[in-house]
Amino acid sequence: MISIEKKEAGSISLGYDNVLEEIFQGYVTKTYNNSGSMDEILLKDEMLLLEETTISETFLDTTPQEIIQYCLSAAGITQYQITNTIYQPRKIVPIYAKNAIAVLKELNTIWGIDVRFFFSGGVFYWGEVPKQEKKYQFEYGVNILSLSRGMGSWQLETVSAPFIKHSHKIQVTHPKLTGEFEVKKVVFRTNESGFIRTTINF
Repeated sequence: MISIEKKEAGSISLGYDNVLEEIFQGYVTKTYNNSGSMDEILLKDEMLLLEETTISETFLDTTPQEIIQYCLSAAGITQYQITNTIYQPRKIVPIYAKNAIAVLKELNTIWGIDVRFFFSGGVFYWGEVPKQEKKYQFEYGVNILSLSRGMGSWQLETVSAPFIKHSHKIQVTHPKLTGEFEVKKVVFRTNESGFIRTTINF
């Protein structure tokens, strides 16, 4: 019998020859056999904490960074990297009964900006990206299984690549496309034969 409680911390690691790379950390949102399929556990990253945090506050002479820090503190998030770009303070920003994710999205509208935010390795990023130690190359006929375009982005399928993270820069060499690109999304799946495949969106 598998016993896992809701909101328990969880992580997923993949790798080769007992050398593992953590690809996800977060919290259990649906316990064993209570998710969409049998033998399945559903986890969400720290966005869950922001989603469950309701903000009702009026901010005076404030910047986006000050509101973000307030939201993170209210959610219990202590690890973050926020851009130090200077934005003109707003005299009054009223927020009523919105979850912290909705508040963070609204900042772009209020200030007329387009700043992305996400979690990586348990750290919240707003206008910043994690440091990248190595740039990985994907080549046609070597480690690219397929390359296609849909929904406004490219999807590159390769073998298990747990070292590729959100916002990493990758080098792609393929008859359809060549250059350096920023990773927007990484998905890990198991195919019909039981092999792990990684889909990289950029």
